[in-house]
This record gives sequence, C-alpha cells and structure tokens, in this order.
Amino acid sequence: MSFSFSDVCANGLVPGRSMLRVRSTLDEPACPLPCFAPVFRISLICPSQVLQALALEADYPNALVERDSENGTDSDSPANAISNTPAAETAMVESSEISKGKSADESLRKTHSGGTAADTETPMGRTLAVWVELASVLARRSGATGRLNTILNELREEKKRLLGLESESDEQVKKKEDDDDDDEEEEDEEEEEEEEEEEEEEEEEGEEEGQEEEEEEENEAANNSTASRDSFTDLLPEECQLGGGRISCKDIGMSHLPIITDLSITILELSGNNLTRLPPRGLSGLPNLEEVDLSRNLLDDSSISPNLFVNLTKLKRLTLDGNDLVTIPRLPPSLEELRINDNKINQLLSQSFKGLSNLLVLELTGNILYEGSVELWAFRPLKVLKHLKLDNNRFSSIPNGLPRSLEDLRMSHNQIVEVQDHVLNKSVHLRVLDLSHNLLRENSFYPGAWINLPKLEALDMSHNQLSVVPPYLPRVLRQLSLQHNHIRAIPHYTLSHLRPGLQSLRLSHNQLVEEGLLGKSFRGAYKTLVELLLDNNWLESVPENIRHFKHLQLLRLDHNRITSVPVKSVCKVRMTESSPLVALHLENNHINVKKIRRTALSCIRDRHGVILEPQTTNEIQ
Repeated sequence: MSFSFSDVCANGLVPGRSMLRVRSTLDEPACPLPCFAPVFRISLICPSQVLQALALEADYPNALVERDSENGTDSDSPANAISNTPAAETAMVESSEISKGKSADESLRKTHSGGTAADTETPMGRTLAVWVELASVLARRSGATGRLNTILNELREEKKRLLGLESESDEQVKKKEDDDDDDEEEEDEEEEEEEEEEEEEEEEEGEEEGQEEEEEEENEAANNSTASRDSFTDLLPEECQLGGGRISCKDIGMSHLPIITDLSITILELSGNNLTRLPPRGLSGLPNLEEVDLSRNLLDDSSISPNLFVNLTKLKRLTLDGNDLVTIPRLPPSLEELRINDNKINQLLSQSFKGLSNLLVLELTGNILYEGSVELWAFRPLKVLKHLKLDNNRFSSIPNGLPRSLEDLRMSHNQIVEVQDHVLNKSVHLRVLDLSHNLLRENSFYPGAWINLPKLEALDMSHNQLSVVPPYLPRVLRQLSLQHNHIRAIPHYTLSHLRPGLQSLRLSHNQLVEEGLLGKSFRGAYKTLVELLLDNNWLESVPENIRHFKHLQLLRLDHNRITSVPVKSVCKVRMTESSPLVALHLENNHINVKKIRRTALSCIRDRHGVILEPQTTNEIQ
C-alpha cells in the first residue's frame, strides 16, 4: 500500500498503526504522525507549513525517555510502551545508524563549506536531516518514497541554491571589501603620487626660476658687453666679443670662418688666428661690413676666392697683414684703406689695383717688391691715394709712376742708393718723404730730384751713410731728420734757400765738430729754427752762433765732449731781452759746472730748464 506524507500528517492514519500526537518544539499546533513518529523528538512542520518550517530535530528514543523521566512520566506511559515494542527497538537501531550517517554527512558538509558547528544547527540543516531519516524509514517499511523523495530533491536543490547565494553574497561582500581596500590603497597611492608630483613640480619650478634668473642676469651682462647671437647660423666661439656692430675674435686660435648672418655688423676682427681658407660666401651674410681685419693668419692666394671681398660693396678698411699672399686679391671699389704688410707680394701689375678709385691708404711693407717688379701703370687707378708705405722691401730707388695725389711716401728699410731726377716731379702734393734706413750718400741725389716739390715739408734721411747735409733740399722744407749718419759739417748756404725756413733740424748721432758749424752753416734758419738737436756728436764747446737764433726753444748739446760754456755762446752781451730757450741740455759732457759764469746763462728765464747734471767729470780746472 502506498501513501503520501500529506495523508500521514493530515489524517494521522496508517492501516495497522496507532496514532500519537506530538507537540512541536515551537509550540505550534500538534500535527498527527504515524505510530513510528514517537521514536523521534521531532520539530516538524506539516505540509501546509512546509515553506515556513523552522526546525526538525531527530534524536534517539532514549532522549525522549530521559525527558519523560525528568518530567515525571512513568514507565507505563505510552511513550515507554512504545519504546519497549520490537518495532521501537528496530526504529532505535535504525535511528542510531541514521544519526551516525547524519553526523558523517554533517562533518563532510562542514569540511566542504568551511562553516562552523553553528552552521549545522541552522533550520535548513535540521529540516534536511529529519527528512533524510524519515525517508529512509519509509523506504524500508513501504519501499516507496513517492512525493517525499521529490520534496527531498527540491529541498536539496533549494539548499544548494541558497548556499550558492550565500557564498556569492559572501564573495561579493569580500570582493567589495577587497575592492574598497584596493580603492583606498589606490587612493592613498594616488595621493602620495600627487604629493610627490607637486613637490617635484615645486622643485622644478624653483630650479626653473633660478635658471631663468641666472639666464636673465647672463643675458643682461651679455647685452651690456656683447650683442645677441640669435642671428648667427653658426655660433662663434665663446672667446669672441660682440657689441656696437663689432665682432672681435682676436688671438683665439680659430681655424675656420663661421657662417655669420647679421646686417648690423660693420666691423669684423679675426686677427691672430689659424685661418687657412675663407669660403666663397663666408662674408656674404655681412653685407654692411666696413672694416675687416684678417691679419696674422695662414692665408695664401688660394685661400681667398675671387669674389670674396668684391661683393662687400660697403667695405672701407681691409687688413691682411702677416699672411702668405703673393698677389693682390680682387677688391671692391668702395675700399679706402688696404694693408697687406708682411706678406710675399712680389709684383704690382697694372690690374692689381683696378677699380680702387677711392683708395686713400696703401700699405705694402715687408714684402718682396723692388723697382723692376712695379709696372709703370700699377698705381694709375689710385686717383686719390694719399699714403703709400713701401718700407722693408728691396727697392734700390724710388719707383716710377707714383700717383699725383700722394701726400705721404714711406720707403724706409730698403736698399735705396739714389734719388733720380724727376722721379717725384709729378707728386706735387707730397708732404712727407721717409727715406731712412737706406744706403744714401751725399752724392746720391740728383740736382732736380725734389727741388720742385712745392709741398714737401718733412724729409727723413736718418740712418744712412751721409757725411754732409745734402744739397738741393726742397724749398719749403720745415723738418729735416739726419740723425745716425756720418755728418761732420753743414756746408755753407745749404739751408739758405729754404723758404719760409727750416723749423726742425735733427743732427743727433753724427760726427759734428765746431769747425763744421760755422756762422754761415745755419744761414736761412736763424729766424725760423725752433728745434736743434746736436747731441751725441764730437763737439768740445758750445757753438758761438747759437745766440743768433731768434725762436730757438729746444737745444740739445748733451753727450758731447764739451768742457766749457763761453759767455757769448748762448746769451748776447748787454742783452736786455730774455732768450726764447725753454730747454737746454748740457748733461753728460766734461763741464766743470762751478766754473760756468753767471752771465753765460743769465738770459734763460727758467733756470730749471737748464740741465747740467750729471757730468762725466766734475774736476775743477
């Protein structure tokens, strides 16, 4: 016979079984159970209360007996009667086995779920255990589970679902907590990173401000002394100085010319470097250059391209001293001053100065020029040339074809032995002629060499081999320098034709004696001479004609052999007017100063202008 659990609970009847009403542990209404139910202490909900069950607890029948004993129940009570029946004993054994299985199931469940002992006491756990025991008993007695098995399966599924939800909930909570912890850690890390970034930014800002201040100070200092370098495509060395339209890179060891672009630069100084080549467009970025100094480098003819300087249309001054140039480079018409001293120039051709119609100054000292290396028309393009320096070359005579505009000609330290007729006749504007340090003698001058030069005022023939003052001196001569020769005398009337007259006569370091300076030697210069240098000669006394100079202010007689100062040599007798002499040098002679008469120097107003000490000997004679 089959029956359902609802029949048992609802009717409390099973054929051949008695009924027993057991009160729920939750004090709910009694529910009829089959006769074997008293074997257990059951807290069970009826089918009408299945979904609201609180607990169902199974225990051995002894527990019920002990409880009945404690409550005063006698052995004749229905419970005891039931427990003593064979069916009850069988149920007790089965219940014990079921309880052991239950304990094992609970232990396994605890291990699997990681729960605590309290977890097995949950309503769901107790309910499931009771249903398992009940189903086992019913299966052995009737062999049919019916709907009870279905309910058990549903309960198992529900338990799994609830446990899954619980587990998921725990995992979510834990995960949320972990996420919260991670978020907090991330926030802390972010805050720390932000603080570090802020500190770094502050430090960087401080450093940047410091650097900016330093740069501003450097820029201010640079602006005071140097110009901005932003316009340069190739930076100049740090040693270069910039300012006021000038670039100065003197003596810094520069070996190549930087590419420079700056319209404001007018002066470029590159002297004393190691430049060997100038690029064809090396100066094209400086079109407003007016002055270029490339002296003391290593430049030769191949170092300079044909158009390097030609394109500098505003160039006025060019210096190429101390290089290895052999020929004159092509130059712009604007050039006014050209200096190519101390090179290897060995010829001047007719096209060497082509187009240089504005050239005023030409310096070619220290080269290898001589009169045969200068073509007749070499200087013809130089229409306004005023200053020509040909010192320290190999000239034996003054070259022909000098410009008519020439005012200053310097030819010292050559090998000049003569001054020919008419060689200077066309140089009608010549004012200064320097022929010092040559090989000139008294017979080296042709009569018409310079007699017709209307403006020649200064003639320097010092350091030659002259024995007398040369004749035929230029008429307008004002300054004549003849020191360091072998001159013994000034011939009569040598200076008499000079008009308006000589102002300075320098005869130091010669061999002059008293006989060579007679009264007529200075004729033509008494009224005009201001400076007379007779020191370092062989004079033994002060020349007596000195007192005739009207405007003489400086007289040098030191380093001679003078032993006395006659009364009439410097001052005139009964002379009431003062002498124009401002300085009189008589030191380093053989004068006994104590024997000089007071009237001999009385005409000199400032006695401090008379230099008498030291003397070679001061012995009283």
